[in-house]
Amino acid sequence: MELFLIRHPEPDVPEGTCYGRSDIGLAEDAGVAAARLRGILPAGIPVYTSPLLRCRSVAEHLSPAPAVDARLAEMHFGEWEMRRWDEIE
Repeated sequence: MELFLIRHPEPDVPEGTCYGRSDIGLAEDAGVAAARLRGILPAGIPVYTSPLLRCRSVAEHLSPAPAVDARLAEMHFGEWEMRRWDEIE
């Protein structure tokens, strides 16, 4: 069995931001990112995704019905969410 692990493209947040489970989009079009992956991934493979937009948006371009699994979501950083790393003590 082959397993392909794919990380989402760059999120649409300022550089140096702790974004964890915050549901933010991508800095680029998800369809463009998915097109790059289609040339690498075998056709028709099952796709599993985090429910977060930055992951789900790409997965939906790779598969007509990706399996959404909350266990794949990023961890929540609590009070650190959406703060700059250099502001966190």
